[in-house]
Amino acid sequence: MQAKVKGRVALIVGASDEVGAAIAQQLAGAGASVVLCDKESQPLEALSAKIAAAGGVATTFRVDMSNSAAIDKCIAEILARHGRIDILVNNGPESESKALSDLSAQDFAATLNSSLGTQFHFLRGIVPVMQKNNGGRVINISSLNYLGIPKNADTAAAKSALFGLTRSIALEVARSNVTVNCVVKGDIATANLSEEQQTKISGGIPVKRMGTPADVSYAVGFFASDTSDYITGQTFFVCGGKSDYFSMSV
Repeated sequence: MQAKVKGRVALIVGASDEVGAAIAQQLAGAGASVVLCDKESQPLEALSAKIAAAGGVATTFRVDMSNSAAIDKCIAEILARHGRIDILVNNGPESESKALSDLSAQDFAATLNSSLGTQFHFLRGIVPVMQKNNGGRVINISSLNYLGIPKNADTAAAKSALFGLTRSIALEVARSNVTVNCVVKGDIATANLSEEQQTKISGGIPVKRMGTPADVSYAVGFFASDTSDYITGQTFFVCGGKSDYFSMSV
């Protein structure tokens, strides 16, 4: 991948979570200049320092990701500083869901805004710039929740909408050498899960282990590179085979 992303400017939205951080380190290690974007400054600065210590290049931008005007301002500042954005990794935040009987209209709207609206605003601001520059790579990050699980209606609605959004934009911009794909993460082992919880979850996964943030980053790295320039509008699962349990996984 290194020769295919070296010198590119890669914006990582949601860089402060463990998956976003792994993606940022993967792309920086391959020679991209990474731009780290999220709502809190401290984890971004810590990640930037880690990337710099490994010989990479990273800059940070704090933004209120629930505010479309703030996102537009952030994109303008990134473009003013770097001149372009070649790769957009659209790692939207995850929301805690409720049972339908406990889910208010306000809860539902808030989830749509945070889990879908954030990614839409970055797409709207950056994809036209890529079209103008006649090239770019967009990778939207989703989760298996989009296939529908109980007590998850709001998140399922938001993530399944991202599936359609990815395909629609991919077709719209395909002639501009801009590809738009979606990486769906399965059960990922993160620091907030105990060893006992990980063991229990692993039992329900065909490969009998949870995924790692690095597993997701490898898939993103492929879609971010020129190696994948004939692939667009696709949904790729990093889930240890768990998606095969669902009747619909495209």
